[in-house]
Amino acid sequence: MPSDSAFDATRRQLLGAAVGAALLPSAAVAMDEIRPASPERGFDFLHGRWSVLHRKLKQRLVGSTDWIEFAGTLDVRPFLGGSGNIDENLLHDPGGTFLATSIRVFRPASGDWSIHWVDGRSSGLDIPVIGRFDGKVGRFFCDDQLAGRPIRVRFTYEDVSPVSARWDQAFSADSGATWEKNWTMAFTREAGL
Repeated sequence: MPSDSAFDATRRQLLGAAVGAALLPSAAVAMDEIRPASPERGFDFLHGRWSVLHRKLKQRLVGSTDWIEFAGTLDVRPFLGGSGNIDENLLHDPGGTFLATSIRVFRPASGDWSIHWVDGRSSGLDIPVIGRFDGKVGRFFCDDQLAGRPIRVRFTYEDVSPVSARWDQAFSADSGATWEKNWTMAFTREAGL
């Protein structure tokens, strides 16, 4: 496991890159236009510190039913007056503890959110998933590749409350006709936060 100073250096690099990338789109919503019930406030529930129980398939899109579980933490902070947020994930994966960051940015022209993932084990931003909330369920999609194979990716946020929420990731190899859920996160808000 890397030393604390290595984690701190990686954390600073990830957050610096993530904030810089998130601020590239200049379509911020003016502070006086933000209303609590508006779409740009869709991720307000996620602000703060969470304990996370991760479950993920050992292999994806091969019919695997072998899941691994591990713990983590999530710290989420708003920016752009709440029409964006950035998080820091500490994941205690059995393959090795690592840091990752999600950058969520509201897109006023479309009313959608884009979610960008930065994995501390590699460089650069992943292809963003784009979507919105319908009530307390948010669904976000993109086209990507897995081992050179075209896939559709879906993120879902649901069971949202002030103290808990769920997220899952699913892949489809048939343009969304069928989905394989391959990663879930159960969020529990840490006491006092």
